[in-house]
Amino acid sequence: MKQTRSAVRRATVFSRMLLAAALAVLIPVAVAPVAAQGEEPLRWFGDSFDDITMLVYGVPHSDYVAVIFGCKRGERFVKVGLQDEDSGAEEGVPLPVRMAAAGRQIEFSEKGVRNQDSGGIELHARLPLDETLRRILGSSGRLDITIAGRTQHYDMAGAAKPAAKMLAACDATTAGQ
Repeated sequence: MKQTRSAVRRATVFSRMLLAAALAVLIPVAVAPVAAQGEEPLRWFGDSFDDITMLVYGVPHSDYVAVIFGCKRGERFVKVGLQDEDSGAEEGVPLPVRMAAAGRQIEFSEKGVRNQDSGGIELHARLPLDETLRRILGSSGRLDITIAGRTQHYDMAGAAKPAAKMLAACDATTAGQ
């Protein structure tokens, strides 16, 4: 019973982290009041909880997250949380998404879910951990994320170490495997 509660707790925490990330994804820095509030600038960093390891673009030790990727130890996929504030898309409507960096791109489509706090649409994807995603996450250039024709650019400077840590955790085997 204790093991089941722990598994439910981890799943709930990961879902909440993705939800928190989705609240602010793809909001241009110029619009976000982060700098005006005297908080540190947005940057790439890593975070983890139990067997969940994340690559995050946001303000460390705050609730402000712009992009989040995460996986559980030993899994062969990465969960992505995105928010679309500008396309005017409706809930339940599939939105085309393209992530591109390092000369590689991934395209997928996800149905939007209304975010009650922001009024925008959240997108949650589960992407296979393949060579293309590895190259994108390990890029030292620029990450472009396009949702329904609107592109947001993220400088990948500083992402290499936390991305490598997340990918190593994804590749690790879990006990008993």
